[in-house]
Formats: sequence, C-alpha cells, structure tokens
Amino acid sequence: MQYENVGLDEKGVIESTLGLEQNDDGTFTVQAKQFFSRKNDKVVEMRFTKNGMNALIGTWRAAVELSKDD
Repeated sequence: MQYENVGLDEKGVIESTLGLEQNDDGTFTVQAKQFFSRKNDKVVEMRFTKNGMNALIGTWRAAVELSKDD
C-alpha cells in the first residue's frame, strides 16, 4: 500500500510530495520529492522499521500538538 501527500505551494517549485510505502519485508519507505521548472528535481528516500516509523509518527503528532499552543 502506498500513500502520498502534496505539500504547500512554494516559489520555484512545481510540486512537492511526501510518500509512504510499506515494503514486502515489513519496513517502510518514506520518499520526499520536489519538482522544479528550471533545475534538477530532488528525491530523498529513507527506510524505517515498524518501530522507527511509529517513533517518527509520534514525533510528528507531538510537534503538531505543541504548535496548537502558538
């Protein structure tokens, strides 16, 4: 199963996406992509175990909760 989200518009960037894919071996791949009109596109991939993915998601959720106080 694969999930992908599109980021906010940025000057000079055609599109930014963040994707999550569950691999056959039980790990997860997170992929960030930026597509530019005048320079090379950027792609970054990182693999995480299930525990690592849960830690990452927990950190993001905590960051969102903390930002509510601002």
